[in-house]
Amino acid sequence: MAKINQTTIVYTKIKERIDNGFYSPGESLPEMELSIELSASRNTIKKALLMLENDAYVTIETNKGAKVRSVSKQEVLDYLQLRVELEGFIMRLAVPLFTDADIQKLDDIFSKMKKLLDDNDLMGYSAMNQQFHSIIYDTCPNKTATEMLTRLKSQMRKYNAKTILVPGRNEHSYEEHKAILDAIKKREVHAAETSIRQHVENVRDTFEKYYSLLF
Repeated sequence: MAKINQTTIVYTKIKERIDNGFYSPGESLPEMELSIELSASRNTIKKALLMLENDAYVTIETNKGAKVRSVSKQEVLDYLQLRVELEGFIMRLAVPLFTDADIQKLDDIFSKMKKLLDDNDLMGYSAMNQQFHSIIYDTCPNKTATEMLTRLKSQMRKYNAKTILVPGRNEHSYEEHKAILDAIKKREVHAAETSIRQHVENVRDTFEKYYSLLF
């Protein structure tokens, strides 16, 4: 059990570093260096890297070792196109099941998003944004769809997060979430689905338009 826990700890640490940009796309991840740095055995590092490869965070080549997986612009655009469909599908199933308590949680998070936006705390805003969407995912009864989307979003987090840095994107994001919340409050399934699909389409358009500036 201890070995499994240690592997999970190492996996989580490396994954967080990739998400946070500590390791760059294409950067090598030598087992020996990681073993020393993370105070873990080579075998534990190897197992953690295999887990990361399975989750599409790294690539492992024979005789070359592990590298942080590089994602092309087109791959991110393809992911966002898929996300449009999944978000719409999840919202369509979730809206009829929202309780008053669920909507109150969304309302509270949205209020925090407004304050963070006013304070120009874009990273805090992004964190609240994730919580907003998590309430929707938790309400959706199709857990296969939500798990698939959550995994995709986790892999692309560092790419998605940068779009909020585009001038004016934060205000647009806020208005898009307001439209989503208003539709949910009214239990309008079609309007909620349309609003969330448009939100992700706008993220995709922003990424495509400003890719060269962000990366």
